[in-house]
Parts: sequence; C-alpha cells; structure tokens
Amino acid sequence: MEAFRHPAYELLEAVVDSAAFRQAAGEALARVRAARDAFRSAGGQPAGAAAASELLREWDRLFEPLGTVGALAHLWSKVHPDAALRGVCDDVEREIAALSTEVSLDRALYERLVGIDPRALADDEERRVLERALRDFRRAGVDRDAPTRERIRALNEELVRLGQDFERNIIELGRSFRIPDGQAGLAGLPADFRAAHPPAADGSVTLSTDPQDRIPFLSFAEDGALRRDFLRAHLSRAVPENLSVLRDLLARRAELAGLLGHANWADYVTEDKMARNAARVREFIDRVVEIVRPLAAEEIADLLVEKRRLDARADAVGEWDRLFLVERLKRSRHAFDSQAVRDYFPYASVRDGVFNVTAELYGLEFVARPDLPRWHPSVEIRDVHERGVPIARVYLDMHPRAGKYKHAAMFDLVAGLDGGPLPSACLVCNFPEPRGADRGLLLHDQVTTFFHEFGHLMHHLLAGRLRWRSLAGIATEWDFVEVPSQLYEEWAWDPRVLERFARHVETDEPIPAQLVERMRRADDCGKATHVLVQMFYARLALEYHSSAPDARDLSDRLIELKRSLLPFPHLEGTHFEASFGHLHGYSAMYYTYMWSLVIAKDVLARFGADLMDPSAARAWRDQVLARGGSRDAAELVRAFLGRDFRFDALEHWLRGTTAAQIA
Repeated sequence: MEAFRHPAYELLEAVVDSAAFRQAAGEALARVRAARDAFRSAGGQPAGAAAASELLREWDRLFEPLGTVGALAHLWSKVHPDAALRGVCDDVEREIAALSTEVSLDRALYERLVGIDPRALADDEERRVLERALRDFRRAGVDRDAPTRERIRALNEELVRLGQDFERNIIELGRSFRIPDGQAGLAGLPADFRAAHPPAADGSVTLSTDPQDRIPFLSFAEDGALRRDFLRAHLSRAVPENLSVLRDLLARRAELAGLLGHANWADYVTEDKMARNAARVREFIDRVVEIVRPLAAEEIADLLVEKRRLDARADAVGEWDRLFLVERLKRSRHAFDSQAVRDYFPYASVRDGVFNVTAELYGLEFVARPDLPRWHPSVEIRDVHERGVPIARVYLDMHPRAGKYKHAAMFDLVAGLDGGPLPSACLVCNFPEPRGADRGLLLHDQVTTFFHEFGHLMHHLLAGRLRWRSLAGIATEWDFVEVPSQLYEEWAWDPRVLERFARHVETDEPIPAQLVERMRRADDCGKATHVLVQMFYARLALEYHSSAPDARDLSDRLIELKRSLLPFPHLEGTHFEASFGHLHGYSAMYYTYMWSLVIAKDVLARFGADLMDPSAARAWRDQVLARGGSRDAAELVRAFLGRDFRFDALEHWLRGTTAAQIA
C-alpha cells in the first residue's frame, strides 16, 4: 500500500534473517554517525528564526535512520523464534545504546544546540524540543570533565549488557514444575487447561511457571501443598544467575547517579518525571499504604476464615493461598465463578471486540493484512484507517511459545511524523491460542489486560502526526504512561461494552448485565491486598535504588520489607527479586502504575455513564493522546478536565465505591 512505502517499513515488510538484520543495522548506524559528524562539523550559530528552526530539526531527526532498526531489535530480541536473530538483536541494541551515549556526551553537539536562541524559534513546540534536548544532555553528564564522561560512557555500556542479561535469564531460565500424580494434581483446574497438559508416560504432568500456567494454577488448583511448591518454583526463576546480575546492575546505577550529581539512582531517575524526586514518591506510596493496610487486614482475616473451612488447623494465609481463596470468596459471596465466565470470552471474539469498540470510539477502521510477512505464523497485522485513509499499522503477537517474552506489553515500531512515516506498534501478550475445538477462552483479567495494552497502542498511534520526532508517540513523563491504558481497562467492565462481543460459546447469548455486576462486586474481593502487594513492589524498587546496593544482602532487604508491609509470611528459600523484570525496565519507578491510576480514575468521570459516547473519547484523543509529549502531562490533563487532577477518585475506589483492575 502506497501509504506505507517508506524506508521505515522496508525492514518490517522483509523476511529477515540474522545476517540481513546485522547488515541493515550496520548501515543505519553508519548513516547516523555520518549525520552526527556533519552536524558537529558544520559550526557557526544559526542566524535568524528559519536557520534556528532548521538546525533544531536536523538535530531532532539525527537518529531517525535507527528508529525502526532499534525498535525491531528491542522487540525481536524478546519474541523472534530464531535464536540467532535474537542474539544479533541484543548486539544491535548494545551498539545503538553505545552510540546514543557517545552522542549524549559530545560537547561539540551540545554547544551547537546551546547556541540556539529560544526567542528565535517559531513556537512553543520548537522551544520545548530545544529545552528537552539540552536537559537530556545535562542529565547525561555532558558538562562533566573528560575522565568522568569516559566513566559514564563505560557505565552506560555495562548497564545495557546487565539489563539484557537480567531479562534474558528471566525468559530463558524459567522453571518447569512436575506433578507426579498428574491429573489428580490438576483438580480444580478447568477442563481445557487439563486437556492442554496431558500426562506423560509415567502419569506425571509438567507445567511451566510462565503466566499462562501460573495464574490458573495458583487461582484454581485445590491442593494447597502443590500451590506452595509451584510458587516456590516460580519465585526461584533465574536463581542464582540473576542474584549477581542484579547486584551489579544496582551498583552501576548507584555509581552513575553519583557521577551525575545525585545522592542515588531513585532521585536521578525521578527528576524528570511528574513526581520530581524520590521523597515525593515515598510519600505517595505511604499515603496509599495508609489507606489500604487496614482494609487488607480485614481481607486476610476473611481469607483465613475461608481457609479454615478447608483446614481447621490453619493459622495463616500463605502467598500461594491468596488467589485461590479469593476465587472461593467470589463464588460464595457473589455467586461469581471466574472459570465459568470464560465461556463468554473466546480469544477471537475478544480481539474483534476490542478492535470494534476502539474503531467506534475514535472513528477508525482496522483492516486485516494477511498478505504481509511476519516473524511468526501466529502474528496478525492490521492497518488502521480513518475515513478510508491509512494512518497506522498494528501487529499482534498474542500467544505463548518457547523463548518468548513472558508478560504483556506494547512495543513501538515506527514513530509517525507529520509528512513522514505512518506510526506502527506491536502488542505482545501470552493469551491462550485457539486450536481446533479449543476456542482459547480468556479469564476476564486477560480481557482487561487486552484493553490495557490497547490503551498504550492507541496512545502511540494517535500521537503519530506531530512535527517533531522527540515529541511523537508516547513521549510523555513515565509516571503518566500508564494513564491511557489503565483508563481503557474500564471499558472491559462496562456491561454495554461487553454485550457487544462477549457471547457464550455454546448458546451465543450475550453476557448478562447481572453477571457483569456480580463480576464487578466480586472484583472487590482481595482488592486491598492486591494493592498492598503492588505497593510492596513499588517500595522494593524504590528502596533498592535509594541506598548503597552492597549495604545489605538484597534478599534480606526484600524479606524485611515484605514483613513490614504484607500480611502473609515470606516463603523461605525464594528470591522474587531475581525475576522481578521491572527492576530492569522500570528501575526505581514501579510506583508509576499507581501514580497513573490516580489520574486514570479521576479522568474517568469526564466520560460519564455512557463509555461509548464518542464525544469524550474524541476530546481525550485530541487533547491528550494526539498531543504526545508536546506539553507536560499535568497540562494535558488540566486541558481535558478543566482542573488539576485529584487523589479523591482513587481513594474512593480503594475504599470500595467502584471496582476495576490494576495493571
């Protein structure tokens, strides 16, 4: 299609092996180095507004040849079925990161930008591009002396390598869990789960500790001892390998933060976010904990009563009990069975429903492209049209396989620009795959996850018409990034939305509104404890990055923090920190999920009672999503709400006045 005839799409539409990708990356790196050298050597200061704008645009497009190459390296290193290509992608990511660090520490480049007079620029967007570029140079350490800059460069290269090792170990060193008595150990699991895990010749059944097996097993398996042993295996992934990798990762970050003038990495990494510093993050976490701790204590007491119905001698609720007992409470208190509701959510119906709901809200059409090449047969591709004109492209890699990323995420592929390439992105999930008579039934939590990731997707795609590359896509503060996705989760809870696509696999009847209401009420079961666990993760990430990493053993610090925050005992011999993948990608910023939820819950009120009313959706699109990083997130929200965002809506939700699911 002519709209996608752009160099950014050549690699996406090619059948690429490791050698071809290595060559494409080398050529792109060479083009960026040449552009960098030309920018540096041009010399002189721009005279007049037109020259200043042109110099700034030249800077803004400097890394454009590497855009899709870098995005594909990041994606394919986690999902591509070819191990050799995954290895090349890791190499390419390191080379791109090294060049980015080199550029960020180049004083000659910095001086050319410093010479631009902001008053000579045409508008606020241009001034914002300049302001952010100079800020990023200073945060990178361009103003440090030569030996310090060299050490910063070396540390950044080490951090890329360590981060890749940390993530790769989680993906490749996942544990299997063998149940000797086979199907008896799967008592309580749904029939399609049991069918998907047939016994071996010796009668045993083997599960993975990946999400597609972990969540159902911990939620429904009736044997508490097996759930405990399974959780122990899950919390022992990437052990011992990642224990040393994590120590090194934290040590290098701490050293780098010190060289850049910060007391610790947590202060450094939050400086350019909405929170501004680690102290404010800590206060935020404390505020949420203060609200939910007494509510969680009540929930744990209820769960213990439920557990004693199964074992009169029980004196505590273990981590391995929580999901299972919550499911029992949902059934006994709200006549809601998470397994039964799956019959309304076959994968294909949910997929089409999400596409159709989004199309109606934003005036779009999603057109299937089975003719285009893809890296795996299960990957789907759709073009996004508006009034018959292509505006973006979507890739869906939605089902689990060996060597693939274990969670759910949106990966941007092409940063769209006004007059440039159309935007593109890929959703990566691990949902059940329809096979023959197996329709790939989803839990409602997975339906919510689908909407969540689609919220990220639309944020990237709809912010793909800006003039400046550094402002396009999801170029906003990290603690705002989850707002569009968490907001879109609400559509997965609305009966008028669900009845459009949630139809029973046998009767074809739409999901009853009364069932959705029971589902909402049931979702409040265990909610406070879930939030408290999220705050434990946020506090752990923050504390790991707030003090000397070698001050105490990381496992000891985790256990101490867990005992101070969570209402169930630590499972001895486990090392959650070794497989806590967010410690790489998010570092100290796991708090951003809850921070974003504050804003999402507040923004929801603007949509009113009818979530399918397109007026609010179009305003959200125009005033927030389509603006990308062109203004501070707080300003975008203020424009949409007509006021600053407030904490009240989240507090009401935490206290049970509404129900939704945290990411």
